[in-house]
Amino acid sequence: MQVQNSIPTQSALSAPSAPSTLCFDIGGTKIAYGIVHDNSPTETIAAGSVPAQPQGSSLAAEFDKAVGIALAAAREAGIEPDRIGVGAPGIVRGPSGTILRSGPTVPGWQGTIIEDIIARHTNVPVACHNDVRIWAFGEHNFGAGRGITGRVIYLSLGTGVGGAIVDNGELQTGTSGSTGEFSELLVADLRGMAERVENTCSGNSLARYYNVLAADADYAGRIAWDHPAGPDDLSLPEIMKRYHAGDRLAFGVIDGNMRGFGRALAGLAFALDIDGIIIGGGVGGLGEPILGALRAGFAQWTVDSAQRLPIVDSELGRLAPLIGAAAYAREYAE
Repeated sequence: MQVQNSIPTQSALSAPSAPSTLCFDIGGTKIAYGIVHDNSPTETIAAGSVPAQPQGSSLAAEFDKAVGIALAAAREAGIEPDRIGVGAPGIVRGPSGTILRSGPTVPGWQGTIIEDIIARHTNVPVACHNDVRIWAFGEHNFGAGRGITGRVIYLSLGTGVGGAIVDNGELQTGTSGSTGEFSELLVADLRGMAERVENTCSGNSLARYYNVLAADADYAGRIAWDHPAGPDDLSLPEIMKRYHAGDRLAFGVIDGNMRGFGRALAGLAFALDIDGIIIGGGVGGLGEPILGALRAGFAQWTVDSAQRLPIVDSELGRLAPLIGAAAYAREYAE
């Protein structure tokens, strides 16, 4: 198996005597891993990644291999982890990491128990949760959420839309593990039509909207994130270039759909008495075109008491999932 060192190793950090966490970020295309020491909670060492779903294999089988590879890398660096933290796709019951539900991008993943896979390699304590919840927990403790007290919504806008709620420092889970799953939230798109937020504001769906409406400006049907792509369809990065060049349709799709999301968030903020909103993910990372439209839609529809509620970008960057997995394991590994 090819091991990719896609996450930079902090070689300056030798193995201090402080306890450490072996962390995993399980995705649909790769499984990242690294060691985080308790006395350096925002840095990783012995880090790398392996493919997640090579042809002929499953995500569970590849995670099993990844655990062995990561443990070997840690031991080569002179580290024996004290605990393991994992962020995984799907609806996850923590801290054991039982996958209650998964989508079509990770076939066969539902029913997997992360803790049981790890137990084949080591008996250290394990804490696992949904990957977006893990990102939010790290972001709240070490990133953009540090200065916000009370109830905070975390939203990850990427291939899909995920999220989390942190209330006075506690990650909210609920009985089914779905707290923070905002993908089914109804929002208004740029045409004023009600639609799932994942069908309007994810990276795939923004690209779909542009391409469908570029082909037929009067198209009045639903434009789902999995709407069939044409051979000449533009990707979101290409659409954003057009946005910055003054393309009216690109601006209309991005600004209109994100303003609709901002309006929905204004209602959520009022209903749940929210104190802050943190935006992450690849779409969130596009900056002002996304955040500016969200804030504008929010400001237009929010009540006076929430006018100054901060809506800010995440801070931890691509190491956030591993930093979050370590923070979650320090708190919840049994």
